[in-house]
Amino acid sequence: MKQMKISEHLKVSLNYEEKELSRAVKELQPVVFQDGNEFCCLLGPDMKEGIFGCGISLQEALKDWERNLEKRIDGATEGDEVALYAIDVLKASNKKIW
Repeated sequence: MKQMKISEHLKVSLNYEEKELSRAVKELQPVVFQDGNEFCCLLGPDMKEGIFGCGISLQEALKDWERNLEKRIDGATEGDEVALYAIDVLKASNKKIW
């Protein structure tokens, strides 16, 4: 799966091993970046095709991303490369996400 390139100066450093992060965030490790005053999370080639979430805080952005991830997985189709990638990674982890 192709991941969108984000300028290093926009990226937000996130320790994906932090215990307060959800299992989905830990396993899929979406890129986190700032866009103006908002924090954004993205897994995929761009904001339209990828799984995307935003919020005024990092926690809100991660929660929005998780909601969009769950919707995307629930409605996944055969041609949805990003959703299928997420499903495969989460299945491989053998850990319950939701």
